[in-house]
Amino acid sequence: MIIASFIAAVNGWAPSSQSVSITGSVRQPLNLTVEDLQKMESLTVRLNEVTRENQYNGVFYYRGVSLKTLLELAFVQKEETQFTKVIDLAIIVRTKDGKQTVLSWGEVFFGNPEEVILAFSGVPIIPHHDCNKCHGPEVYQERLNVLSRKVGYPKLVIANDFYTGRCLEDVTNIEVVDLHLKMDVKKTQNVFSPGFTVTGNVKQFLNLSDLASYPSTEAMAKMIGDGAGYHGIVNYGGALLPELLKKAGCTNDLNQVIVVSAPDGYRSLLSWGDVFLSPRGKSIMIADQADNQPITKGGQFKLILPSDLSADRTIKAVSKIEVMPLKPKSGFYIIGVGCSDTRLITMEAVSAMGKADVFVCPEDIQKRFAKYIGDKPVLFDPFKSKSHQVNKNVSHTDFKEQKDATDETKKEIQMIRDALKAGKTVAFLEYGDPTLYPSWMHWLGDLVREAHYILGISAFNASNAMIGKHIGRKGSIILTVPRGLLDNEPLLKAAAKNGDTVAIFVGLKELKNLKPLFRKYFADTTPVNLVYRAGYSDSEYIVKTTISEVVEAAEKEQEKHLGMIYIGPCLN
Repeated sequence: MIIASFIAAVNGWAPSSQSVSITGSVRQPLNLTVEDLQKMESLTVRLNEVTRENQYNGVFYYRGVSLKTLLELAFVQKEETQFTKVIDLAIIVRTKDGKQTVLSWGEVFFGNPEEVILAFSGVPIIPHHDCNKCHGPEVYQERLNVLSRKVGYPKLVIANDFYTGRCLEDVTNIEVVDLHLKMDVKKTQNVFSPGFTVTGNVKQFLNLSDLASYPSTEAMAKMIGDGAGYHGIVNYGGALLPELLKKAGCTNDLNQVIVVSAPDGYRSLLSWGDVFLSPRGKSIMIADQADNQPITKGGQFKLILPSDLSADRTIKAVSKIEVMPLKPKSGFYIIGVGCSDTRLITMEAVSAMGKADVFVCPEDIQKRFAKYIGDKPVLFDPFKSKSHQVNKNVSHTDFKEQKDATDETKKEIQMIRDALKAGKTVAFLEYGDPTLYPSWMHWLGDLVREAHYILGISAFNASNAMIGKHIGRKGSIILTVPRGLLDNEPLLKAAAKNGDTVAIFVGLKELKNLKPLFRKYFADTTPVNLVYRAGYSDSEYIVKTTISEVVEAAEKEQEKHLGMIYIGPCLN
């Protein structure tokens, strides 16, 4: 009940400048403000902030919510796949200025909750004395100054990392990522691999059948699986995974993951920080011995993570270790946010908005989706552009107005291209479905061909739900706009002959011109539904009429733009 109440609370639409979305392979995407986080059960951890470049950023007590708790609220869930376990999932954390880092599912869920938190506040730890006996003020004063710096919240805090390069501020998106790994799966009764390769994003591929050339290490591991339970304590011996990766020339990159797999497709994902930043990395090994005996049953080599609180990431019969980069990619996304109410946005659209760095959208969308956009910049409002105004009133514009509109359009497109060139991901937010009669994509030029499209709920979908009938039971549904009918009468003639349903977008203002065409092929008694403001829960409605009376029926209504026209016997 507490969880249900919380989800209801955080999905309200009150705008906030500081928010984070949790998206990706989750059943319940979340959008949380700092205030939302403050209402949850919280933890306090100390963080001594020093980066790999020896940059000192202070010592703080941070208070926040366990990332494990947040992901559990979002219900991490893989889509249908051959490998159902979640131990190969990655977690990508992004900030409002485009930075990102990667964690593994295992380091969040197989450690204690306080090891990884999303902080909403912090208190600096001020030294009791200055250190003028060992350093001059030019040194210690600078170190004191960082304690009064403004920290950007929400902040990812990974308490056990030695270097704190993964502790990001101003977090805007946490995405659970299923890499959909395609592997050659060999199903056998007894899984076995005589050796393994180290491959992927490395300088030197390795093909190993023994570990004799690597320093040997030992570690005790409690073999406790979340599913299989306790299977004793084993003393494993082998080579440290960090040493194998260093030998292969694995580069220092916070956005890399390491996937270890067996011939039957069982695999585990580790983040680069798992292996090289966390203390647990000092014991992660590829083992070839168990209790001083060579491993033979279930494969010659095993991946062992002694510091994991669950042994589920153990890999028997290791056959491949692959280093994979998950670096941020800039891109241009055209995202459908639904035709009306904010509730009609899709989970995919929420996820894509969370990954965006900058937006192009009208004020209406910016206001309604403030929870997702946060304080990320909006480049411009396309509805206010001269290009949009000229195309609305093309018959009333002169040459100068058209030239001004063209010049402004070039500037706006250049703003998008400049953002892309700077490595930013740009989200162009469109009403409804961006591939079904979009309102203002005509001026995007080549950007349309470069775009990634994210589906949305169109006015057609919402109108169908209001009509509540199987409008395609005669065989076909014709989706069109007035020009499509005026330029293609045979299409309308065929639809009338077959009894198909015709659904017309942006046609309310053209009804007088369309009515003679309708009467040419349909009987005057053919039913017509005028569906107004579909998807706007407080103002949607249907006017049911016939072809003979459709113009008069539309003229009585105050709404002259937001509506769809449906014609056909299926409406009876």
